Amino acid sequence: MPKRLLSVVLFLLVCLALHTSSAAIPKQPNILVIIADDLGYADLGVHGGKAVPTPHLDALAASGVRCTSGYVSAPYCSPSRAGFLTGRAQTRFGHEFNPHVGDEAKLGLPLDQKTIADQLRRAGYATALIGKWHQGFSPAHHPQSRGFDEFLGFLVGGHNFILHADATPKFGSAHSHDLIYRGREVQRLNGFTTDLFTDEAISFMDRNRQKPWFLYLAYNAVHTPLEINERVRARLPADVTDPARRGYLALLLGLDDSVGKLRAHLRSTGREQDTLVFFLSDNGGSGRTPFLAYNTGVNTPLRGDKGQTLEGGIRVPFFVSWPGKLPAGTTFDQPVSSLDILPTSCAVAGTKPERAVEGVNLLPHFTGEKKSPPHESLAWRFGPQRAIRKGNWKLVDWRDFATKTQSGWQLYDLAKDIGEAANLAAQQPARVAELTREWEAWNAANIAPLWHGSPTEDPTSPPRPAAKQKAK
Repeated sequence: MPKRLLSVVLFLLVCLALHTSSAAIPKQPNILVIIADDLGYADLGVHGGKAVPTPHLDALAASGVRCTSGYVSAPYCSPSRAGFLTGRAQTRFGHEFNPHVGDEAKLGLPLDQKTIADQLRRAGYATALIGKWHQGFSPAHHPQSRGFDEFLGFLVGGHNFILHADATPKFGSAHSHDLIYRGREVQRLNGFTTDLFTDEAISFMDRNRQKPWFLYLAYNAVHTPLEINERVRARLPADVTDPARRGYLALLLGLDDSVGKLRAHLRSTGREQDTLVFFLSDNGGSGRTPFLAYNTGVNTPLRGDKGQTLEGGIRVPFFVSWPGKLPAGTTFDQPVSSLDILPTSCAVAGTKPERAVEGVNLLPHFTGEKKSPPHESLAWRFGPQRAIRKGNWKLVDWRDFATKTQSGWQLYDLAKDIGEAANLAAQQPARVAELTREWEAWNAANIAPLWHGSPTEDPTSPPRPAAKQKAK
């Protein structure tokens, strides 16, 4: 063979080998996790909501897999987020309640726990948290100490929506509900948090075009205070006159607009098919309990509310979208959990969790590669409240906030009774005994809470002195 022809052949073989090698290594997708705060299950159009249209959230659900039995690991803000961030039930490491004012060194996501941001940054991702943290206030608990390269948001459980750059903070600590941070520095901003967080999310995406990114976008919508963004006021239904409900619906309209803006940006920049998107709420809506950040959220047909282990407290809107990789317009009826987000994200990023997690990679279940349910059972503990779901059967012991009493174990067939109306415990004592044993076996691996919750969450909580306000 002539030397020139041989050189050409060798060159072509090298190019083919390089192409084959690069094709064998899948591109790491971007990962976007959007968490709403206290969103009512039935307030979205895709779940039958009609009070205001939610076209963008409905379109997100239709673009991928809508999980009809999507659960969070706790019915309350901070512990639910601790579960998602670690892929482990938060009761395994004592993060059972919201961190309140106290010894900041001991309050928050325990420092020995690795977060999803830790895992993905190790895999080469740019990482950011925009919005609500609620996992501790000390420098060691700060988002940028827990795997996030960037942070714009607030550290506490709730925040004003309307921001004024010239406002004087009411308190001088990280616990303030009127402080926004960029990194570790307080910011003076004007605007509405839902819009500001959305714009910051788009900016983060654009700043990281050359590498994969992980963005945890934690809106404070639709949590209290129920403030109205003037740009949506004209779209509120005239027949809704309750000020609280009008405020909630205004926040929902803004949330829906923002999801639409984010997806439009991904499409216009050609990144939609390179981005895996999760959308869920941190717990159920707070529509029946005035002392639990009451926001008028509707959970129908689910029974119960934020703060309860009934379905209304733990079953949430749960959508997963990845155009071209996941089937669009599908529903997945087997129970899935927010604990599954971490191992699913690690799988698509080409890495493995640094420690054992309780979640699973959902993608092979969504695509039909795996026919078995993702979980044989799911279990919960929140103070005196307990629950376990196995198949369609759920055993639950929930707290009645009005009477401050426990229900005792109740048994429901969720396939026939999603509203948990017909307690079958007396008719099926053997099933109650079986599920009780399974819950107790699961609970044996939990530890005692590292701190008390509020008296509502935790009846054993001692009286808490009022927090001292610092002088202005």
